[in-house]
Amino acid sequence: MRSNVLVLAALVAAVGGGYGCSSGPPPIAGFFGAGGGPPESGGGPSASSGAEFPTPSFGATSVAATPPHPLAGGTLIVLNDGHTAVAADPDHDLLYVADTTASQLLHTIQLGAGDEPGRLAEDGAGRVHVALRGSGSLVTIDPASGAILARRLVCPAPRGVAWDSTRDAVWVACATGELVALPSAGGAPTTSLVVERDLRDVLVQDGALTVTSFRQAAVLRVAADGSVTRREPLASSQSSAQAQVAWRAVAGPEQSTIVVYQTESTAPIPTSTPGGYGGGDGQGPPVETTVASVGLTGVGSFGTFDLAVLPVDVAISRDSATIAVVAAGNALDRLPCVFFGAANAMTMNGAAMIDGARQAVAVAFDGAGHAVVQTRAPARLDVVDVSGALQTSIHLDPRIDSDTGFDVFHTIAGAPIACASCHPEGGDDGHTWILDSETRRTPSLRGTIAGTAPYHWPGDQPTFAALAHDVYSTRMAGQELAPDALGALEHWVGAIPRPPAPTWVDASAAQRGQALFESADLGCSACHAGAKLTNNATVNVGTGGAFQVPPLVGVGWRAPFLHAGCAVKLADRFGACATPLHGNTAGLTQANVGDLVAYLETL
Repeated sequence: MRSNVLVLAALVAAVGGGYGCSSGPPPIAGFFGAGGGPPESGGGPSASSGAEFPTPSFGATSVAATPPHPLAGGTLIVLNDGHTAVAADPDHDLLYVADTTASQLLHTIQLGAGDEPGRLAEDGAGRVHVALRGSGSLVTIDPASGAILARRLVCPAPRGVAWDSTRDAVWVACATGELVALPSAGGAPTTSLVVERDLRDVLVQDGALTVTSFRQAAVLRVAADGSVTRREPLASSQSSAQAQVAWRAVAGPEQSTIVVYQTESTAPIPTSTPGGYGGGDGQGPPVETTVASVGLTGVGSFGTFDLAVLPVDVAISRDSATIAVVAAGNALDRLPCVFFGAANAMTMNGAAMIDGARQAVAVAFDGAGHAVVQTRAPARLDVVDVSGALQTSIHLDPRIDSDTGFDVFHTIAGAPIACASCHPEGGDDGHTWILDSETRRTPSLRGTIAGTAPYHWPGDQPTFAALAHDVYSTRMAGQELAPDALGALEHWVGAIPRPPAPTWVDASAAQRGQALFESADLGCSACHAGAKLTNNATVNVGTGGAFQVPPLVGVGWRAPFLHAGCAVKLADRFGACATPLHGNTAGLTQANVGDLVAYLETL
């Protein structure tokens, strides 16, 4: 898994003078540690091993008036003509239409405040459909004129978008579990299925539907009635790691699906060793980037792209020969942020940088085989060839709107990991870690941080400053954040919104569940009370020690549940994972549990 590190060193040195973060070749010797060897040889990325990863410098602290959304990637397509690019800008609620051949911005389309445009898809008539993550809608534009043709409500959390040529319909996959089809030319939804929570991308392949599961990192084949006919977990090249967080999936050759995702360690991770989250135990980084090709009968080739932190997007060239991966976390000098590989073997064979350490957030290939790279702050499209040489740039929007909290959260620290590696989109990765010898599930940050100190499952971090010092500065080998930078980070994390509830919850069942939850007999609301549904206490409820009462805001989004991930489903909290001290749940009937689960799904 580590062999690509040495390959990358040579590649980065080769491209350092071109499309790069600095005017000369990057100082790569220190980048890989003393001797330049892979982590298991002692030259790995940790403070304890003496490696010198580039430490980010965030400059003067700034706090944006409107906090930028957590990164999601996948905000760029190049249309079938091979040269028209359409990019979504969730920071400013804009869409851009550009001609990559003429190096010209054609249209800037203003959307509504808070729309947060995301994934895009082109239909057979040349219209472009865009998922509006913030407003639960689908907007349709004419890229030739820049006109908005339609805007339709779809679901609470639209994510993936794909055009179905057999039905001339647009499919929208929703993180709340819905899968919705709408006529391409406009009109109300014609099909609405409920599949399962955490849907991400959707593809239409030979008339059949393929969707991905975000945190579980799986590829699902979905029947016409919404049932999952095949579930393909993604692969890891190490026995001590598992696939987690499927950031992006695109259609590959021969009905395959190309997915970029993270693999996360199942081995013990040290927390007291400086740089332990960067491989200070000699095990290598606990989070790594993998790309896989998944066919109709299973996972085919897959490979690891070392040091690609936050792989928010992947693209495949039109001749199916080359893949490109964007590493949004590598937004600083001396680090490549676009990685190229051979699609037939999923092996890395090139890398490119971004001038000025801008943050790459999306990638697509044009008809000439060039990679079109979208960056933010300021928004720009850079067209590069697969050797990393810059061909042309198109300036989209000059605003920088920098936010130090956002930058800290989404940028590699001192080790090859970012906060967003374990908290993708400000939430959680669904992973249960072994920290030292303790099993701990990643907590979600979506609407759960402000006003809920102390932090960590055992409540051992009394303030946000203590938390940042322990996790960011020590475990992740990051710099000690100055008070104003720390305040900006706390402000940005505290502004991450709570997630929306799904549409499919039975309202009557949820109402009965709320009555049960708030009843003195059951005792749930004795601890889970207030705006965040926590009393911030550290309590022993018989699950293995004294732990923080977790906020239940958005609890339906964050399986598995409880500190060690005991409850795979919410119902398991009242069944296999129940204890006599954790509420008076022994007398609950199956119907009672169903009602309680319905209520919890709405929080």
